[in-house]
Amino acid sequence: MGFEHTASPADVCTIKLKNFEGPLDLLFYLIEKNQINIYDIPIVEITDQYMEYLFAMQQMDLEIASEFLVMAATLLHIKSKLLLPSRKEEEQEEEDPREELVVKLVEYKRIKEFAEILKEREQIWSRVYYKLPEALPESVFEEILDVSPLMLKECYLKCMQNYYERQNDVTHKMERILRREQVSLRLKIKELLARLKRGVKLCFSQLYNLKHMSRIEVATGFLATLEVAKMGRATIYQKEEFGEIYIEPKVQRKG
Repeated sequence: MGFEHTASPADVCTIKLKNFEGPLDLLFYLIEKNQINIYDIPIVEITDQYMEYLFAMQQMDLEIASEFLVMAATLLHIKSKLLLPSRKEEEQEEEDPREELVVKLVEYKRIKEFAEILKEREQIWSRVYYKLPEALPESVFEEILDVSPLMLKECYLKCMQNYYERQNDVTHKMERILRREQVSLRLKIKELLARLKRGVKLCFSQLYNLKHMSRIEVATGFLATLEVAKMGRATIYQKEEFGEIYIEPKVQRKG
């Protein structure tokens, strides 16, 4: 994974360095180029390659931004930490010196991915043209109606009556929905205990299914299952993560 000297330093700068927007961009490029796991960076090799890129910039008398030099110092510091021998006790206590750098690179990777998505959307929407808004013409038509104040009052009262009727209709519908959605936890516990008395293992998805029940009813059923387990009347378990929930009755000891 060493630095490829297939071109002169000047060629390297011309082709590569002009595209880097910052030290993280250069570092991320080196990681992708060498197909390195971002969570396990071989810091020695990456530091050497990074320094060679900066050296190539110096050879061309290019002004190196301070951020690139700060990153170079950071990489050299991490490299020295990893190369220096340390006691076993200190190794257990100290954190990986690469950890902070990895966090920054992962965050930068996400930003880079989002930037690509936004760039694609910009290209798509740049080809969309909208009709420019037009000023609405001023109304020049006027009609004088022969309407008495009494007729206006009747029209107003009729409009208000229609409005209140619609409001009442919506209120009645909401009341019916709320009445239908009212589910008793105590009733669900009672129903579950009755089923467990048969001594048969139950499947949660068969008892409470969203295809046939509302979300509130399924949620209440889940709470009832937890309460029954808490009472010591049943054991609940799963064979795998996010798998089926089984409810098994506990045998009650006599005496």
